[in-house]
Amino acid sequence: MKYYVALAAAMLLLSGCTNTTSSSTSVPGPDLTKSKDVIQAVGYASISEQKGRTKEEKSIRAMRASKLDAYRELSEQIYGLRISATTSLDDQQLGYESTDGAVDGVIRGAKIIRSYPVGDSYVTEMELNIGLMERMKQHGEVLHVPNKQEVMF
Repeated sequence: MKYYVALAAAMLLLSGCTNTTSSSTSVPGPDLTKSKDVIQAVGYASISEQKGRTKEEKSIRAMRASKLDAYRELSEQIYGLRISATTSLDDQQLGYESTDGAVDGVIRGAKIIRSYPVGDSYVTEMELNIGLMERMKQHGEVLHVPNKQEVMF
């Protein structure tokens, strides 16, 4: 019995000597949280094509649409654009062709530089500091964006 107690005590003492952290020999990448790299994007939207009863309603909708278009352009620059294309052949003749593009991503920390009307369009200029976006990712949960969207631009 004393043998089992001594063995259990030795196991407890030795278990405290194990390494609990994993060591890695990989080379760390650049620290983007201190980056001063800034990317810019411009979004456009037609005022007259917007739904609305008055010109003011259409202008507000165009302002919001141009902001979303600028966010889409920022997403394309950061995450890339997924292209899906199909082509059909019928009796060795080119038939139906279709090309779709989509982008998925989360943009945090973008700033609107200017938003203004030009003729029948609304323009929004934005910029994004890559380091700021990386820091903001560390302080909040980024929800998974589905990789299959129904709406394509």
